[in-house]
Amino acid sequence: MANVMLIIAAAIWGCNFFFQKIAGQYVEPFTFMAARCLIGAVTLLLIIAVISAREKKENRKAAERMGKKYLDEAERTDIVKTGSSAAGLKKLIAVSALCGGVTVSGSVMVQFGLMYTDVAKASFINALYIVFVPVIGLIFFRIKTKLKAWIGVAISTVGLYLLCASGSVILTPADAIIVVATLFFALHIQLISKFVHEVNGVHLACLEFFFASIYCWVFALIFEEPSVSGLISCWGSLAFAGVLGVGVCYALQVTAQKRTDPTVAALLMSLESVFGAAAGVLFLHETMSAREIGGAILIAVAVVLAQVEIKPRKSIDKF
Repeated sequence: MANVMLIIAAAIWGCNFFFQKIAGQYVEPFTFMAARCLIGAVTLLLIIAVISAREKKENRKAAERMGKKYLDEAERTDIVKTGSSAAGLKKLIAVSALCGGVTVSGSVMVQFGLMYTDVAKASFINALYIVFVPVIGLIFFRIKTKLKAWIGVAISTVGLYLLCASGSVILTPADAIIVVATLFFALHIQLISKFVHEVNGVHLACLEFFFASIYCWVFALIFEEPSVSGLISCWGSLAFAGVLGVGVCYALQVTAQKRTDPTVAALLMSLESVFGAAAGVLFLHETMSAREIGGAILIAVAVVLAQVEIKPRKSIDKF
C-alpha cells in the first residue's frame, strides 16, 4: 500500500504539469503559484487537524483504560507534541521560511518555462532534480557522492542535449529555466533531509507553503496584475495543483516513506516524469520526435542509475 501511495503521488505530480500549462493561459506565474501554495497549505492544515484529532482521541482512550495517572501523562504528551517549545517553534518557522523560498523559486521557474515549452519536455527535464541531489549534497553539505551518481549526471547531460537542443548545443531559454529550477528542487530535498529529524515533517510542509504563498503574492502584486476573474477561469487547475499536487501528495509521501525502502520510494516518485510526458501527449496532443524520445530515455536511465544501490554478489565457498 505504501508503494501504491507513492505511485499515486507520482501520477498526480506528473499530471500537474498539464494543469500548470492550462492555468498559464489565464493567470501569470506568480499569481498562480501564490494561489496554489495557499490552497495547498490550507489543505495540509486540514489534514494535520484531522490526524491530530484522531491521534489525541486514540491516546486518550488508551490512557483511560490504564487509569488517571496515564491520562494525565497522555495530556502532557499532547502538549509537547504541539511544539509549544519557544525554541522548537522558532526553528520550525525559520526552516519553513527558508524551504518555502527555495521551493517557490523552483516552482515559479517551472511555471515560466511552461509558457514556452512542451509539458512532456518540461516533465523529463524536471526529473533531473533526482540526479542533482547528490551534486548539491557534495557542494553545500559535504556529502560524499558515489561514482554511479556522477555517471548518472554525465548520461543525463547527453539526454538533456538530445531532448532539448534543436540543431545546436544551446538550450532554449525555457529549457534552461527549468534546468535551473531542478537545482532549487534538489537543494530543497537536501534541506528537508537535513531538518526533517529536528522538526515535524507535515507541520514543516504546511508552514513552508504558507510562506511560499506570501512570497508569491508579494511578487505578484509588484510585477503582475492579479485578477479574481483570471483565478476563477482556471479554478479547476488551481484545485488540482493545490489540493492534490500540494496537500494530498505531501501527505501521501510522508505517510508512505515511513513504511517503504527509501531507494524504492525514490524510484517510484521518479515516475512523475513518465506521467508528465504521458499527460502532455494525451491531453495537449504534444508530440515528441525520435531524438527527443531517445533523450528522455537517457534521462530516465540516469535517474534510475543515480538511485539504485548495487550490492556485490556474495562469493560461494568452493568445496
